[in-house]
Amino acid sequence: MLVFIFSACDSKNKDADYFNGEIVYINKDSVKVRDIASKAIHVENYGYGMFSVYDSLIVFWNPRWADYFFCIYNVDTEKEIGYFCNKGRGHNEFFSVGPVFQFFKTDDELKTLIKDTNKQEVYFWNISQSVLRKITVFDTIVPCDNLGLNKNSVVDGLFYQSDDAFLARIKSLCFIAGDNPLPYYRQWNLFKGTINDYHVYKKPEADEIHFDETQKDRVYSFDAIKPDGSKIVQAMSMVPQINIIDTRTGETVFYRMANVSRVSLFDSRWDDGCLFYNSVQADDNYIYATYWGDKEWDSSVGAKCPFVRIIHVFNWNGEMLYELKTDRSFFRIALDPVRNRLYTADLDTDEMYYIDLNEL
Repeated sequence: MLVFIFSACDSKNKDADYFNGEIVYINKDSVKVRDIASKAIHVENYGYGMFSVYDSLIVFWNPRWADYFFCIYNVDTEKEIGYFCNKGRGHNEFFSVGPVFQFFKTDDELKTLIKDTNKQEVYFWNISQSVLRKITVFDTIVPCDNLGLNKNSVVDGLFYQSDDAFLARIKSLCFIAGDNPLPYYRQWNLFKGTINDYHVYKKPEADEIHFDETQKDRVYSFDAIKPDGSKIVQAMSMVPQINIIDTRTGETVFYRMANVSRVSLFDSRWDDGCLFYNSVQADDNYIYATYWGDKEWDSSVGAKCPFVRIIHVFNWNGEMLYELKTDRSFFRIALDPVRNRLYTADLDTDEMYYIDLNEL
């Protein structure tokens, strides 16, 4: 079903002055609402949170393990395959790495990127060979010290785009006069260095707004890349909005739900206190974003996680096609693009389950 979308201008909303692109307001009254049931799998979660799924493989990440960062399970056999990516400071060891956010294939083998911030290197982790040989196998190790960043900026995320090109999400460590403190993407080539910068936000003017380091979480987003590398989606946490960056044209369009929240991220009186999108995944056709749309939950130790049961499904033109209502909480999601499933884990019980997107 197509959703009618229209451009709108709100004179009281400063976002239009600082978003580097068009804001499109979405009327979701005609969006299909579907109740959908989940199916459990019997794989131990360990109670630590983040994982990614590709076909029969679940790649778990746990920074609290003593010797490794990742463990891989088989969905079908429901058995552990092994532990990978050693902790340490030696050869092919890591002091700190993040979870897997993207899978890709080259030479018909499944791979992902691991960035070692301390060594300023990017590792191509060959997951197919690692599973086959039961050891961690890296195809390529690439220095990334030619990104051209100043000392105040760091790579906050990294996507593989093509054989030689990457998309790095850049953020500032602190706000310094003269710098643009807001996050942006840099397209980076192994041999040529920087190719393009994609500035989602214009540089704020200090005399017009009071946007300081204490407010930087306002632009926090969960990001995913279209598998063909042509677009990036950002699901915003503090506004009901997704941003779609076209890496071919450099243009960004901001799709915001109408009649939900008119709060401006750049207004000094900003005190909305609501959280909206909490996780995002994408394939070549659709974007899947978990939606809360209520006041911020209690995040203290021992508090129960919120019952996040709404998933918005968009196409890459920013049209919202479905609002899925699940029978169990989907706080964080992991898309299996092969079997077309959305997985999650209950953070209170550690139970793992999924919804079958083929049923839509």
